[in-house]
Amino acid sequence: MNDSAMASLNVAGDQIRLTLRRPPLNFLNLDMLRQIQELLESLGESPRGRILVIDSDCAAFSAGLEVTELAKEAVFLLLDQYHSVARSLAAFPRPTVALVRGVALGAGNELAACCDFVLASPQATFGQPEIKVGIMPSLAPLLLAPRIGLQRMLHMVLTGSPVDAAEAARIGLVYRTVAENAMDSALEEVSNSFRGLSLSVLELTLRAARVARIREFDDHLREVQSLYLNELMDLEDPAEGIKAFLEKRPPRWKHR
Repeated sequence: MNDSAMASLNVAGDQIRLTLRRPPLNFLNLDMLRQIQELLESLGESPRGRILVIDSDCAAFSAGLEVTELAKEAVFLLLDQYHSVARSLAAFPRPTVALVRGVALGAGNELAACCDFVLASPQATFGQPEIKVGIMPSLAPLLLAPRIGLQRMLHMVLTGSPVDAAEAARIGLVYRTVAENAMDSALEEVSNSFRGLSLSVLELTLRAARVARIREFDDHLREVQSLYLNELMDLEDPAEGIKAFLEKRPPRWKHR
């Protein structure tokens, strides 16, 4: 693996594993997102694996987008690349599983929610804290509402309050919580459930199950990018929130 690699790909048997590698918290910057996209594209339209696993070799799954790249000058490229990764993952032609240890916050939570299944350790935490730094999530309304319902989604994105793994499983954000030392066996159990099936039929069934989400993706992303870039980033509070976060102080909102 290249020393500068922030993500790696490994195919073992019928499992494809994409691992996030930007310690300590896997903040998703532009270069890392480009690497992830290139790795996904390298698998082609008909990957030889039967299941795609997204995991992390850090203490966190991902704490979200790189805050220093959310400045107005850089945010367009970052958001566009992030949405390309999310679209590719959401439409991947094999079942996808996120293995979440530690935090999955902001874009990290959304990245996990792009997957068909989420397995989480009991210590995992999920949340959309963007509003606390004066910005908004771009994919959570699309991805979370079908899983956890409109009111729970609104509570997550409007308050920034996190949920622990047990609560995430109770509301349907997580497929299963699994003890840390049982994560590999739980993943093998999920993987085994797809063995012995026709890959062609599996792929078509996935496409049918995802029709509504995929259809909404492009329209949703166009509208959100417009709101984000043309309205949100023209406000004064986002710049103040990001600055306060980086300076580790409470923000001084102007409410404009």
